[in-house]
Amino acid sequence: MRRLLLAVMLSGCAAAPEEPPVPVRFDRSLFFGDDALLDDPAVVSFSRLMAAASDDGHGGRLLQQWFHAFGPARPRPAQFVDRFAGGPDASQWDLSRALFKITGVHNRIDLMRDGHCGELRVSAACTHLELQPFHVLFVFRQPAGDGDLDASGQLTCRATARRWAELSRLEGEVLRARVGEAVREGLTHARFVQLETVELTSTPWEWRQWVKGASPDTVTPAPLFQQLDVEGLNAPGPRRDALLGWVKANAAALQARTLLFPEGLRASTAHAPQNAPRVPLSLEGAGVPEGVRQNVELVGCVGCHTADASFLQTRSDRSVSPFYEKELHAREAHLMDIVLGQSSGAPFGPLQRDPVMPQ
Repeated sequence: MRRLLLAVMLSGCAAAPEEPPVPVRFDRSLFFGDDALLDDPAVVSFSRLMAAASDDGHGGRLLQQWFHAFGPARPRPAQFVDRFAGGPDASQWDLSRALFKITGVHNRIDLMRDGHCGELRVSAACTHLELQPFHVLFVFRQPAGDGDLDASGQLTCRATARRWAELSRLEGEVLRARVGEAVREGLTHARFVQLETVELTSTPWEWRQWVKGASPDTVTPAPLFQQLDVEGLNAPGPRRDALLGWVKANAAALQARTLLFPEGLRASTAHAPQNAPRVPLSLEGAGVPEGVRQNVELVGCVGCHTADASFLQTRSDRSVSPFYEKELHAREAHLMDIVLGQSSGAPFGPLQRDPVMPQ
């Protein structure tokens, strides 16, 4: 595992003393898959996550509405929740009985932007035979705090990065206690952002992201972050014309993976067949190099999950894919850059050097 020098520098001091070298380890600062931690309901559980995501602080009504929102084309979530129901009042259901296993806690400080220090994510998998494979990601914002802005008011997230990196000094029960404290602090309703599902309850694999709905304790599908509507945009028409013009005007930023995609070009769901080739995005007519198309697709759900990875980066047994392990090592280096004030921001998509590109 790559070993990095952690230098803790005190804000406002001209010559801060360096602390002893310490290995910055992703399994102590960026990804937590420890059984003793994840199986502790006082730290994290499916019921605690649903309570944090909900408006009523319980989560039963949210779970009922959410699983029915998959619609008739994917009926198994609704069937599952109806069989699980512990009475007509969902706010009284015992969600600790829901068969979901926490598979990881993910520190995504590399997503720092727009005044916040990235995200804290928790992945979970259903273990009930009637709803597999069905994986959920609960996403919470990491707000910027004291020491996360420089003298000019620019976001650096150095203090937040320093706190996470310092966990690499710890191990055993001391580490679990500190991580548990950080997780409990981070998984609050005020910080809840969205849900994400990756599931194969019906063919093909489907990705969705869910944001808070207009009514309390509801969620609704949202345009997928950085995922273009490949099928719709490959078809001739005004949206394709808009795509080609946008790509031509922004080719350099797209190839560098630094540009946000317009909501109108993004997909509301993304699909990936198990045993058929993926349909690539066509940029014919835009007059840009092939590398632009590859980088555009790499930052989306389907491209990232099929170019050099299995559909799932975090498995039900809490192991991670080889692609995700490479990515976590790259995030170690990025975390160090943030601590030292040397980060100029991260591109969208993988941080690892020379990732395999979508074909």
